[in-house]
Amino acid sequence: MIFSSQVSDAYCLAKSISQSESLTTLILQSNLIDDDLLRMLMTGLIKSSQITSLDLAHNKITNHGVRLLSKLLDKSSVLTSLNLADNQINTEGGRYLGRALRANESLVDMNLRLNRLMDDGGRMLLEGLCDTCKIIHLNLSGNLLARQTTIMLMHILAEGNLLLESLDLSCNELTNRDLHDIAKAMEENEASISMDLRLNRVTGESAVYDTIQQILRRNELKAQSGG
Repeated sequence: MIFSSQVSDAYCLAKSISQSESLTTLILQSNLIDDDLLRMLMTGLIKSSQITSLDLAHNKITNHGVRLLSKLLDKSSVLTSLNLADNQINTEGGRYLGRALRANESLVDMNLRLNRLMDDGGRMLLEGLCDTCKIIHLNLSGNLLARQTTIMLMHILAEGNLLLESLDLSCNELTNRDLHDIAKAMEENEASISMDLRLNRVTGESAVYDTIQQILRRNELKAQSGG
């Protein structure tokens, strides 16, 4: 743990971040960082043009903090990896991130596992994955996602414009109907090679899991052979 919940620690780190010319990866997991400490850190992060990987997992960041972080995802962003797993982000946070992603062209890996986006938050987040977005790896495990998220995901998979290679939707509220619809949307999709759908509200549907795995395997083999 770097912080002892002291603003002075955050201030010193922010100053170091803004002055560094070589720092590219910043890992601050499990540091009790809340929105106030994040606001202080942002004074340094917003001035950095080197940091490409930011890990703030297992902290106390809420929607207000996400709204601050969204400033790092504008058109001039160099951030390629953002880990916000196990924070306190809910529906509004999904809206802020979705809005920011509409303009972002750098982020390829985002982890929001173990938050509480809820179904509307998941839908609004996925709405941001437009043509300009470059996300390849997305983890939304444990966010109480359900039907509305599935509908938006179906659209993304069917369109095939987003090169989303791996997606984790485990431990959500997806039903048998959702999995069948996802499988159907994936029939023409050639980008996805990994999708975790375990521990949802699905019963007695081993066949649809097999169908999805067959599609993923097909895509993986095609990618390995060069298309």
